[in-house]
Amino acid sequence: MSTYENYHKTSQVYDKTRTAGGVDIILKAMEEGNLPLSEQVLLDAGCGTGLYSTALVNKVRRIEAVDLNAGMLSMAQGKLRAEEKQGRISFHQAAINSLPLPDKSVDAVM
Repeated sequence: MSTYENYHKTSQVYDKTRTAGGVDIILKAMEEGNLPLSEQVLLDAGCGTGLYSTALVNKVRRIEAVDLNAGMLSMAQGKLRAEEKQGRISFHQAAINSLPLPDKSVDAVM
């Protein structure tokens, strides 16, 4: 069984054992950039169930959320459906070494 399959099974209970720790550190690092937070596009590389995207979606202009695992991505989309409709977040099923985004289209990566 591959790691990918394990994460698919894990996606249903993933949030019960995890929290979005260190969000304040991420925000502080982003604030040191050239743009205000409210204008930055953030790449959530390996977004999983969207724990960090959920914590940050209202702090930045937009999030591009990428994960290889369909189960994890589905959980993230379920949490952030309203924000997706508002154009605040987009979801992509892809490997992080083959991103479906144009070069220089994000301001920060987590």
